[in-house]
Amino acid sequence: MDMLSWLSLAGICALGAMSPGPSLLIVLRCAAAGIRQGLACAIAHGGAIALYACLTAFGLAALVTHTPMLFTILQWGGAAMLVYLGWKALRAPTPSNTAAKNPTPEFVSVSRAALQGFGIAFFNPKVAIFFTALFSQFVSAEQMLSTKLAMAGLAAGIDAIWYALVALLVTLGSGRGWLGAKAAHRLQQVFGVLLLGLAARLVFSL
Repeated sequence: MDMLSWLSLAGICALGAMSPGPSLLIVLRCAAAGIRQGLACAIAHGGAIALYACLTAFGLAALVTHTPMLFTILQWGGAAMLVYLGWKALRAPTPSNTAAKNPTPEFVSVSRAALQGFGIAFFNPKVAIFFTALFSQFVSAEQMLSTKLAMAGLAAGIDAIWYALVALLVTLGSGRGWLGAKAAHRLQQVFGVLLLGLAARLVFSL
């Protein structure tokens, strides 16, 4: 591919990453628990994007979006995950007096944050549609394996960097006292309501 094609691909991937949705809510929720959780979520989310990019590069992502049963499973899996994460957010423990002095209470472990980041991208049907409809336009059968892997790496890198910046901004505010333990707990509950709302919207659209 020429430089213009690479820049176009980067721009499309950036727009896809920056689009608001459940992924942003999950990264914000994990980042509210701490910088490690936020970065783990962001990097794992980028890993799921890399997986979809590789599937698209080798022509397998279209199989998912054009097979009704597989796509339905993906949709219901995404809805179930949103319900689970929303419920967990609403059930987050209320911070104690000791925790109130700590601006970054660990509502979410690092490993769980990574799983949530990967899962919310993997089970998001819009991600599959995005790669099948847009990313696939830059893929051709004549391309070398190294080129396809570089394209996947570009998509994953842009996604992970964007959400890592989001996580850093949240934790920066937390470190300056903008987000105390009680405020973080309230934010968790807000995220829970929004995630359940997204799940309901997805279920009713099925």
